[in-house]
Amino acid sequence: MLRAIMTGIAVVLIALAANAHDPEGKWDAWFARQNNMRGGSCCKLSHAHIIQDKDWKTWGKDYYKVRINDRWYIVEEWQMLKPADPNPTGHAILWYDNIGGFINIYCFIPSWET
Repeated sequence: MLRAIMTGIAVVLIALAANAHDPEGKWDAWFARQNNMRGGSCCKLSHAHIIQDKDWKTWGKDYYKVRINDRWYIVEEWQMLKPADPNPTGHAILWYDNIGGFINIYCFIPSWET
């Protein structure tokens, strides 16, 4: 019974994450072809999250911080988005996943770089 409940919760969370970037899917192609400054893929569409301006800030001269689940994380220079095309959303976007409580940030672009 517990296994069925946990599976149901996981399915709901995956479905919510898959729609985090663009529920209508009109920007899916843009999200899918983005890379960070090292040329690494920003990963799956489910890793892309449009975030509010209150959830990111500049930190120091060349870095940013982003808030995920009420905790701030440093975005290093290599994790910054190297956009293939201009950001069509007009919002800050953070590509990350959470595996076993470990946050892995793939890419970030602030809203003013749209």
